[in-house]
Amino acid sequence: MRLKFDARASRILRRLPVVNIYSVAELLLLAGLAVQGARLVWTVLTPVAPLGDWRPAALVVPGQPGSILAGFDPFFRLEQAQQGPAVVTALALTLFGTRVDEASGRGSAIIAGPDGVQNSVAVGDEIQPGVTLKAVAFDHVTIDRGGAQEDLFLVQSDATPASPEASGAPTGGGYTPPVIQSPGALQPPPPPVGGAAPG
Repeated sequence: MRLKFDARASRILRRLPVVNIYSVAELLLLAGLAVQGARLVWTVLTPVAPLGDWRPAALVVPGQPGSILAGFDPFFRLEQAQQGPAVVTALALTLFGTRVDEASGRGSAIIAGPDGVQNSVAVGDEIQPGVTLKAVAFDHVTIDRGGAQEDLFLVQSDATPASPEASGAPTGGGYTPPVIQSPGALQPPPPPVGGAAPG
């Protein structure tokens, strides 16, 4: 069954846009834009401060701050004092260099055995049977020898002496400072032999 409109109604219906998928998408986008605009207006008009009786939570520190700071050791000085005196190893090992890796707590060292052969040893590796590298510091390493901790320090005994020897050798680049004599020590040259004057 088909409805029949008069001429006036059909002209009005022809002026209305035709509904298709694009017009529906347009209407949905306009509705979404209207919702976002309303949210923006609501956000701008809402007060920023909290409503009601609002109080910040009190800071709770367990214990006294002075006692907490007294027990805190930021530079690990107390740890070394508790370890006691260092035991220097009696093994025939020579430490030639260290590489400290403070980020991971590991490192490595160049250690020569009794045969004089230098090897690079990482923390946890075995230096000799029963001897492992436990820790690396900037001037020594700690080794674990059957459960006992011993230290091995860098070799510094065969370094040249710090002061030059008191021989008449020139110091620092071959420059010898002039010797200043007192005025009484200056004498005129002796007269020529035979009485003849040079000339």
